Amino acid sequence: MEDMEELAKVPYDEAFVVDLDAITHYRFNFKMYNELSKYIEFTLMAYPYKENDLMDIIVSGASRVVINDTLEIDTIKKFLDITDELVMRCSDSEKAHMFHSLTGNMYLSCKIFNVPGVFFYYGPFLNRGPNIIPLENFPEELRIDC
Repeated sequence: MEDMEELAKVPYDEAFVVDLDAITHYRFNFKMYNELSKYIEFTLMAYPYKENDLMDIIVSGASRVVINDTLEIDTIKKFLDITDELVMRCSDSEKAHMFHSLTGNMYLSCKIFNVPGVFFYYGPFLNRGPNIIPLENFPEELRIDC
């Protein structure tokens, strides 16, 4: 959106935000996160891999943060010590179960795995259910394992 105040007019309470600069170049847009948080609650897909970056993202206004399943287990544990509002990008069932065993309970995937929690779902079919949040217009270049 050209004007952030337009967000005040959208009929949604929450948004799923993808920061391609953060994902591809590891340049976080903290100013944009701060501005967005004035108008709408949002889950941010930015793939931090340092604790300080995760903290800065949260302080800048993201409600939930998507992490990549390529992170080391020790890093995921440290991240979960900082916040339980993590969403793990899951490409397979083993990673989903590992994240669940560490107390994680939110997943981003184009598949639904047999673990308890909430799925941010970008798969080919629009699944519905109490624990499935379908994502519209998810970037093609970020779809994996579909």
